[in-house]
Amino acid sequence: RNRRLTRGALELNMPEVKIDLDQSGRVTGAHVVRQTESHQIIEEFMLAANEAVAEKIAGGKGKFLRRIHPSPDLRKLRQLTEFVSELGFEVESLESRFELQRLLKISAAEPEKHAVHYAVLRSLSRAVYAPQEQGHYALASDCYCHFTSPIRRYPDLTIHRALDFLEAGKKPPGDHLEQLGEQCSELERRAEAAERELVKLKLLHFLSTRVGTELAGVVTGVARFGIFVQGIELPAEGLIETDDLPVDSYRFDRSSHTLSGHRPGNVFRLGDQIRVRVCHVDLGKRQLHFGLAEEKDRRKRKVGERRRTPPGRTHSRRVQGKVRQNEEKQKVPVENQSNVGKRKKNSKKGKKAKKSKRNKNR
Repeated sequence: RNRRLTRGALELNMPEVKIDLDQSGRVTGAHVVRQTESHQIIEEFMLAANEAVAEKIAGGKGKFLRRIHPSPDLRKLRQLTEFVSELGFEVESLESRFELQRLLKISAAEPEKHAVHYAVLRSLSRAVYAPQEQGHYALASDCYCHFTSPIRRYPDLTIHRALDFLEAGKKPPGDHLEQLGEQCSELERRAEAAERELVKLKLLHFLSTRVGTELAGVVTGVARFGIFVQGIELPAEGLIETDDLPVDSYRFDRSSHTLSGHRPGNVFRLGDQIRVRVCHVDLGKRQLHFGLAEEKDRRKRKVGERRRTPPGRTHSRRVQGKVRQNEEKQKVPVENQSNVGKRKKNSKKGKKAKKSKRNKNR
């Protein structure tokens, strides 16, 4: 482990969700898996084995399916530098993996830990399977593969077959590795998406009978239409739409992962910890809607209800004109309203008299 860290390996602690079931298979809750020292020891053994096997096959001049992790996009790293600087972390250019490693270390014990780790994760590329000698950025490894789980990952099985060829004194075949890597990477993405959907559906069933429950959560995503929040103790992810945030005009900043209003305190940033309330669960659409637990400066609305126009603002000039007319009517004193009516009647009589004179002259 120390050898990896000396090379500049990154350690991201992202939560892993496990569903709790009773004997009949019903969901009773969920929890985040805690990484113990024994977990870390096993993980280090696996990483060391994967790297050793990859180096052995590469030393035999054989082609094989590597696990590669491309370097992150420099533009995203510059945006990440600006983001963490706004949080108060003094960092140099995060284009250096060692500076990125230092950022993860100094933020680990800070309240902004979630914000930093989520932002770093979004700045990194996705690891894939490919035969190219590209290395693994996050592990700071020049030669890496997946070897330890051949019963559940096909790429690992190809590595075991390559070892069999080497043991027999033969060169492993390298045909179709490019297409095989693309297919394995795509199937991995689909499997992860299916697992996420299953966990989400189980949690939605559990929360559908617990509308109104309050949860401590962390902002996991920010968009123009609202913020995504995941519970900390009960790791269900839901959306708070902008219409369900405190009444304000919000601006979305993609580079800083921030949704900010004009009023003080109406700023929501990736990684912020907030308390939310379960407002609505739609099992058909597989959607979970949260609301802020703190309801200061906020009118209670049903999910999907449109917000009223904020005070002092109207939707069009036509509406503004009607407002001005109503204000002018309200300014007329009560005792003078009868005189206003008389003036209107007299003006109508005058118009009729003028019209009759013109007809006589014709």
